[in-house]
Amino acid sequence: MGGGKRMIEFLVAYFAILMLIAVIARRKTIDDPEDYFLANRKFASPILFFTLAATNFSAFTFLGFAGKAYTDGVGQYGVMALGTSFMAIMFYILGRKIWRIGKEKGYITPGELIGGRYNSKGLQLLFTTIMSIFTIPYLAIQAIGAGYILQMIFPDIDVKLGAIVVMIIICLYVLFGGMRATGWTDVFQGIIMIVAMIAAFAFIANSLGGTSRATLLAYESNPSLFSRPGPNNFFTPQIWLSFLILWIFCDPMFPQIFTRFYTAKSEKSLKTAMILYPVLISFFFLLPVLIGVWAHGAGIETANPDNVLLLMVEKYTPPAVFSLVIIGALAALMSTADSQLLAVSTLLTCDFLGKKVGRSKIITVMLTIFAVAFVIFGYNPKAGIMGTLVKTTFSGLVVLFPATFATLYWWKATKWGCIFSIIGGEATVFIYAFYNLPSFGFLPSIIALAISFILLFFVSLIEGEGKKGWRLLWT
Repeated sequence: MGGGKRMIEFLVAYFAILMLIAVIARRKTIDDPEDYFLANRKFASPILFFTLAATNFSAFTFLGFAGKAYTDGVGQYGVMALGTSFMAIMFYILGRKIWRIGKEKGYITPGELIGGRYNSKGLQLLFTTIMSIFTIPYLAIQAIGAGYILQMIFPDIDVKLGAIVVMIIICLYVLFGGMRATGWTDVFQGIIMIVAMIAAFAFIANSLGGTSRATLLAYESNPSLFSRPGPNNFFTPQIWLSFLILWIFCDPMFPQIFTRFYTAKSEKSLKTAMILYPVLISFFFLLPVLIGVWAHGAGIETANPDNVLLLMVEKYTPPAVFSLVIIGALAALMSTADSQLLAVSTLLTCDFLGKKVGRSKIITVMLTIFAVAFVIFGYNPKAGIMGTLVKTTFSGLVVLFPATFATLYWWKATKWGCIFSIIGGEATVFIYAFYNLPSFGFLPSIIALAISFILLFFVSLIEGEGKKGWRLLWT
């Protein structure tokens, strides 16, 4: 699989545009915490929508979706598109309250909001620590995805080396422009990835004789791809329900999503994003899933399912489209990685060291080093992108939802209720990771979420009614 001079030119141009955007953003950014970390809370509807969408489109979307569809069939579309579309409801249920309280209190991090209600620094640091620990593997996965992509273009480049190069580039433009740079680059990258995926789908479908013909070929190759359990009996009713719950409750707990609620210019910006997000998701997520399934009818065989979309694009599209899709895939993962890098560095800086922009830049470099270390020592390619994330990031972060929801909506919630909820939920995640306990057909993360809710409710009731004065208005 070769690259060529044109592909190198495309890559150089793409990286140069990202850096140019970062330089422009830097000129408009001051070393004030709200401006650097939150773009002065001024993201209007178009930027907020694109940054939320691009931040959530990752290596998982471009590579993991098609890979999972390749191994387990079209059921992947249902569990991803439905659950992730419903996640937009949380933009309104959680997002508008987070935005309002953050603006009123001057909060920058999720931990400030959670700990602030109970006047508990310990709870604030616990929330931040959990959020940070479980996001770093997700950040590293983006780099791994970049390594795979670059290796397809340049076979002599090691996956890990490619991952490290991309992480360094991301680190540079995050350092330059903070939230403003990540938001503006998300708009640019979001447009690229949407155009690239549509182009890939159109050319592949045409090369295979149209969508109906491509689907028929896949069905004739393996009819079980079109059944709900799938060829490996993966998509059982419990698993479907598990993923639906996981995406709705987990995605808002990503620090890169949570902190973007603070950046909205107004509630109207959040409402517009809530309306547009599921429209884009329901359309966009279908494309990589179909390409992954069509690969069977096209005779694609690979030991690494996460590469199947790129293999299909390389085989069935012109070189220019292949180059565009490569850039689109990089845009998907880089738009997530830059947001994660900034979000976690913001959390660690503001909650542990104080709101100093200079300190955040040091933390950003350190996090890049941690991500590189995970790339080198911690990633297991046999687990695949989806398997790795479900077992680490998603399971760890979904446990934070009960404490967040209760903080915003249940005035009887208490500090110790939240603390026991988080610790008990995370303990459950770790127990299931090391012991083969029954989960009744559900993902273990759903069991952990249920235990987290139960502990929050009963510990809060036992401790008492809490501070009745903290009531958040619905208006």
